[in-house]
Amino acid sequence: MARIFNIYFRHSGLTHNAIVSVRTTPFFTEYILNNISEELMELLPGNKIVSAAPEQFVFQGAAAGHSGVLMEAIIGAVREHLQTLNVS
Repeated sequence: MARIFNIYFRHSGLTHNAIVSVRTTPFFTEYILNNISEELMELLPGNKIVSAAPEQFVFQGAAAGHSGVLMEAIIGAVREHLQTLNVS
């Protein structure tokens, strides 16, 4: 069953938000960012975060040249949401 939740995170002194949809496979959980500004999307390697194990999150396709600070802010917001639900 798909889950959807909203996250809030700070970047460059501003608060931003995104809607996150969750897709679970036998091998990993995929968190897909939706409704995130185009400006922020240009700083990210894509809109998918994958987690193969609890507390291990990585942007799919992350490489040098993308905003690590922004990625960590988003991952932190996803992690915080999941911790409040006690879900991994």
